Amino acid sequence: MYKINVFFISTGFVLWTLMNFSQTRALTQSQVHKFYVSTANIEFNPSTNNLEIIQRIFTDDIENVLRARYGAQIKLGAVNEAEENAELIKRYVLNQWTIKNNNQDLVLNYLGHQYDIDQVKIFIEAPINGSLAELFFENKTLFDLTSDQQNILHVKVGDERKSLLLFSENPNGVLNFN
Repeated sequence: MYKINVFFISTGFVLWTLMNFSQTRALTQSQVHKFYVSTANIEFNPSTNNLEIIQRIFTDDIENVLRARYGAQIKLGAVNEAEENAELIKRYVLNQWTIKNNNQDLVLNYLGHQYDIDQVKIFIEAPINGSLAELFFENKTLFDLTSDQQNILHVKVGDERKSLLLFSENPNGVLNFN
């Protein structure tokens, strides 16, 4: 009796899932909810005494925010991409980040960007003066585009790995590496 009930329950669940999937596929592109997220991998390089940051942002999202913020008609990743696109990306990204080590603001150096399928990889470094202990991160990237945006930071110092989830209501966090 128990095996038969489990079979009917699991079969019903599979059918319900298939029906909902087919209904979801029928939705138009404008009705589909988009997932808004950027990720940043941050690693401390002891040989250069720098934090090395690689941030990944979906290309269409950064195009939209650059258009909205600067009124620029841009197309990122084009074969003959305009040089001013790089300057707009740099200006926007550096204005979204704040990093402090032991309450001291770090200077952020934009190293460049490259395209990876549907994302833009942005390269930043921040020299560390003194010992590395308490790191404050603020990353407001794309919060001005949508309140659904989430920015995930993965930070590695030596063998220690820690992460932060930042969103518009809480755009910053502190990680301790003692």
